[in-house]
Amino acid sequence: MAGGGTSEPPADCAQVADIEVRGERVRFGVVERADTAFDPAADHNRAYVLIGVRSFSLGGSVPGRPESGRAPSRWVEFGTDFVAEVLAVGSAVTTLAPGDRVVPVLTWPPVRPDAVSAPENPGRASRQVQRVHHAGLLRLPPGAGDAEAACLPTAGATAYAMVRRAAVAQGDSVLVTAAGSTTSLAAVQAARLAGGEVYAVSHDGAAAPTLTELGVTRSFSAAEPGDWAELTALAKSLRGFDAILDPAWRSHFRLAAKLLGFSGRYVAGHDPAAEDAAADWAPAAASLVAKNASFAGQRRGGREDLAAAVDDLVSGRLQMPVSTPFRGTDVGPFVLGGLDPHTTGGVTYAF
Repeated sequence: MAGGGTSEPPADCAQVADIEVRGERVRFGVVERADTAFDPAADHNRAYVLIGVRSFSLGGSVPGRPESGRAPSRWVEFGTDFVAEVLAVGSAVTTLAPGDRVVPVLTWPPVRPDAVSAPENPGRASRQVQRVHHAGLLRLPPGAGDAEAACLPTAGATAYAMVRRAAVAQGDSVLVTAAGSTTSLAAVQAARLAGGEVYAVSHDGAAAPTLTELGVTRSFSAAEPGDWAELTALAKSLRGFDAILDPAWRSHFRLAAKLLGFSGRYVAGHDPAAEDAAADWAPAAASLVAKNASFAGQRRGGREDLAAAVDDLVSGRLQMPVSTPFRGTDVGPFVLGGLDPHTTGGVTYAF
């Protein structure tokens, strides 16, 4: 669990970390609680499933991050992405069974799973045992590792949706920004599977070896002025990129938009910076309009995008680089690793 400011932790909470998240103090702790009660025969559980989380990642939720809002005055669960085992199913559930492994389907905007149920709260991946509507889960086939799959609900689904929105086709030149994040690493591979020739720009070049292994034609470092000059020259030689996939779009938007070719497609993911983009919009929009280019936002993906990412992971067509999972009281290092923009690949916590 996590709480901000001067909030008091639950009486049974063992505090294990006190860190700064985007300039705000956030404390984390481990709480032992009785398992969630679940009667499969009860009518209110008929469409629900009881799951036990095996591994989770931050995804798009940790108190203190701009997209999650300010750290709360009370202690709450956090994280959106997980891999879980089905423990029990309601009487109307026919697509899942105890023992199945599942991941959440994180749609945007959130929707009601049925006419009478409230939208699911996606920000509670750190709760080990949960009651979840079956419509919000996707069954994992054998062959997907827990740590790798725990990064797919946000990163994999978003990346595959971005490639779909950009209509990447055989022979397209594609630039992926923020390369090193799980979303960008998945986008690199999804774009290559669609037939694109992929280039990448990362924060500091640390992800270059991984990007090369994943088939990127060439990667550039945003921290090196010389690399930006070479990237600009490359774009000019290509007559602009056919598509730009920019998961953290305000990090590179002003400069990257100028690298797009005529009738190019720019797809932006969810922005974690929460900064005022007004200064970026004027020059970037002028460049997009002059090129008859399109700009589309893509926050998360749909069930079909997640299913495609899962299928490619199981078949070996998609690799999801992850670090060794954190466990026990290593909550602070887990959160800091997941928030570090220089981290290459996924960071997970295993129960």
